[in-house]
Amino acid sequence: MKNRSKAYWNKRANERMATYHKDSDETIRKITSAYDKAIKDINGDINNIFYKYMKDSELSEKEVRQLLNSKIPKKELNDIRAKIHGIQDEELKRYMMAQLNAEAYKARITRLEALKESIYINTKLVADVEIKQSTKLYTDNIKKAYYTNLFDIQKGLGIGFNVAEMPLESIQEILKNNWSGKHYSKRIWHNTDVLAEKLEEVITNGLMTGKSSKKMAIELEELTNYGKFAAERIIRTETTYISNSAEIESYKECGIDKYVFIATLDLRTSKVCREKDKKIFKVKDAEAGVNLPPLHPHCRSTTRAYFKGMESLQRRSRDPQTGKSYLVPGDMNYQDWYDKFVIDKYGKDKTEVFEKMIKNKSYDRKQLNKYKEVLGKESPKTLKDFQELKYNNIKEWSIKQREYSTINSINNKEWSNIYKEKVKSTYYNFRNDNIELSWHGAQRFVDRNIDKKGNTIFTQKDIVDSFNSKPNYIQEDGRLVNFNNGIAIIRNNETNEIVSIVVRKNPKEGWIRND
Repeated sequence: MKNRSKAYWNKRANERMATYHKDSDETIRKITSAYDKAIKDINGDINNIFYKYMKDSELSEKEVRQLLNSKIPKKELNDIRAKIHGIQDEELKRYMMAQLNAEAYKARITRLEALKESIYINTKLVADVEIKQSTKLYTDNIKKAYYTNLFDIQKGLGIGFNVAEMPLESIQEILKNNWSGKHYSKRIWHNTDVLAEKLEEVITNGLMTGKSSKKMAIELEELTNYGKFAAERIIRTETTYISNSAEIESYKECGIDKYVFIATLDLRTSKVCREKDKKIFKVKDAEAGVNLPPLHPHCRSTTRAYFKGMESLQRRSRDPQTGKSYLVPGDMNYQDWYDKFVIDKYGKDKTEVFEKMIKNKSYDRKQLNKYKEVLGKESPKTLKDFQELKYNNIKEWSIKQREYSTINSINNKEWSNIYKEKVKSTYYNFRNDNIELSWHGAQRFVDRNIDKKGNTIFTQKDIVDSFNSKPNYIQEDGRLVNFNNGIAIIRNNETNEIVSIVVRKNPKEGWIRND
């Protein structure tokens, strides 16, 4: 057997899978755009059916909400229902008509029922786009995986031979196989049904409680991210399935009777894939979800052809700290790699931190974006900085969490923007003196440090000097009190935050001396 390089087979297996998933990116973008359009159209129908009456009439919110139980004009209803004719997937169209039962799908319905129809129809329009784009992607990837793997096998062996065209029935068999218990089209229908239910609940509650159209739109957009994530999960998982299934067909074409399960040597890899890594299976026994990837949603594992003597080849792995790749012996399975190159090198505790950082990466990225939105320049700049703080500096992370909570609370108060900025500025001024304030503590300083005549009652230095002395009282709730010169500083006994500042002549009844 001619080996073009030591790591050829394992490297090409991983590279092929990476290419198939890269091909998915454009499909995911188109489906995401369909979700965005759906939510835009739903918001348009909400405005047409409900909110425009608040602008065009002098009715109260209560009276406008009563309109939800009034009948909608036939023309407005027909405009909503006309979208059904744009659905191309005939099975999906029949599915929709079955769901819209005869009683609900009558000529005269209430505005609330019309809104529910709008939600259902628009989410199924997304499903139509998702099915069409996904099927095209999967068909293209099946052919690509089949022929690319055949080429790699010939190139790796250094032998050229004629191969048959992939039979159409083989492509159709891969596409229609319910390998995970439910066909991908049915999963798409189910996910959009769930999304429709969630959207309906948010919209109904929002209209009944008088939420503004702007706030409603924001909530619906956030909820739509559920649908986008579910769509991407299906595409990523099905791409792994159809690609590996097509490569199994290429093994059969070449007369290769065994394959090796290849897991990715990094800490993102799931437990089930770690256990299957480097195990050899017969091609005739290949079964997706059992011994052929994917074994779970977002699975990244793949396979390579098995030839006797290939155990000496090398495979690529990734250092969990530096992110750099390096080669290890080809006969080393996941557990051997984990023990020798991770546990022995970094220790168990640090490895557990690495795994948390890697597995929580998606959630942490979203959390970081929220911190950036609230804290601005005070937020960690990069995901690496954020995770380093969160997982490796518990004390500073607790402080940053309180900072986020405090600033977020201030932002959500019904205060003027000028007043909010004044309170936030006070908060950060005290942080420069290594003192934390709750939102209420910062507000109390702003409201109490100057009297009605404009005279200064106390300064930041007065508060800092008092704070840095020993608390001389304890409240009944356990909070500590620094009472000096008629100024009481109330501080949280656990976090040490200043939660309030009070001007008073004498100690409060119930305070206990802290001698």
